[in-house]
Amino acid sequence: MTEIPAEANGGSAEEGGARAARSSPRDPRRHRDRLALRIAVLAVLVTALVWFWDPLLAQYRRARARTALDSRRDVVALQWLRDALYRDPDDSQTLVWLARTHRRLGNLERATWLLQQAESLGGDARRIELERRLILAQSGRLRDVEPLLADMLIDAGADGPDVCEAFVQGFFLNLRTAEAADLLDVWQETLPQDPQPHFLRAYLFKGVDRNAEAEQHYRLGLAMDPDQTTMRRRLAEILIDTNQLEQAESELARCQRESPDDPQIYYALARSAFQRGAHDAAVRQLEETLRRAPDHVEARRLRGQIRLADGQPADALPDLEAAAAQRPYDTLTREALGRTLLALNRPQEAQAHLDYVREATQQLDRVNRLLREAVERPDDAEVRFQIGSILFQYGAPDDAARWTRAALELQPDHAGAHRALAAYSESRGDAAAASYHRQRVPMSPPSP
Repeated sequence: MTEIPAEANGGSAEEGGARAARSSPRDPRRHRDRLALRIAVLAVLVTALVWFWDPLLAQYRRARARTALDSRRDVVALQWLRDALYRDPDDSQTLVWLARTHRRLGNLERATWLLQQAESLGGDARRIELERRLILAQSGRLRDVEPLLADMLIDAGADGPDVCEAFVQGFFLNLRTAEAADLLDVWQETLPQDPQPHFLRAYLFKGVDRNAEAEQHYRLGLAMDPDQTTMRRRLAEILIDTNQLEQAESELARCQRESPDDPQIYYALARSAFQRGAHDAAVRQLEETLRRAPDHVEARRLRGQIRLADGQPADALPDLEAAAAQRPYDTLTREALGRTLLALNRPQEAQAHLDYVREATQQLDRVNRLLREAVERPDDAEVRFQIGSILFQYGAPDDAARWTRAALELQPDHAGAHRALAAYSESRGDAAAASYHRQRVPMSPPSP
């Protein structure tokens, strides 16, 4: 066999061996260098991902929330915004959109607090001021913002529906139904394809127990926007009130598919089952309600009422006591609790609740008469003050405060209204508001 010289293969044997050694992947030093480089690159990528991940997620969630807000999916928007705030807690824009969402959902105190936080972070001053005005309007405190309504509508742009909605609710809270209806007419003429005016008309009709008209407008609004789950649930609640239970449960089944974690849907299903006499099914739905919302007063009350009706007063007692502790002015709870205590042979405790129910019923009947007077006399501050005074004793304190503020809208120097609101503010730990109202109580003249 002919021997091939080493030079023919590119050099001497020693040089070839050296090149092989240098290029070998098993070279420990070269292997360590490559591994270190890969680790360094990976570390940079991980650091960049960690650094930018939360802001990117927050931005994505804000975008989804804005889309939901624009299409009036307020409950959906609320969840997206909460997630965004968790990722980026100092973003003032998120706080402002959260405030708008809570205002739309009726959580006005929470909305006010969020605007304060946004302002402290240097948020958009124009938008914060707009939301503050809308909160005042929606709460019925129209004195300072009603003169601005025309300019607000002219400058509203995409915010026009929010401006209309807040003022419609404010007018209605002050029983100025004509102004509320006029603003809704303007809204519908300007934006005929917007379902929200129908939903608001339904809300107003429901507020004066005109269920047929409320049902009609909920259906008209849902025909325009079938995906408004909250409005569909409210339609179902009216159907339950009017004993159209099969239709109500059909609407609620759709709501449940679209919003499976909404406790109000389960509570409405419980009400419908109870009216059908299906107590076991009602209790199951109430337990689902309480699993999602442990402080749901109406669910505890209804479960207690069902257990009392089924001859289980000992089982009814904890729910009814808890509901009464949360809402001591609720006559339905207090009446059921009184009957439960009688069934448990505790007559003295029962009597206190039954006496309260008797007195409250008489006073609330008087409120109904005063409400009719308030509609007929829209400029009478004293009627509104009397309604507030009764509700401070026998109704929801927040409702009482609203009526008392309505008296001040008409008569800013009403001493009794200022005293009542000072006491209310103190009970809620709002020292600034209490001081404001106390300072506006006229000094009594000195005794002769």
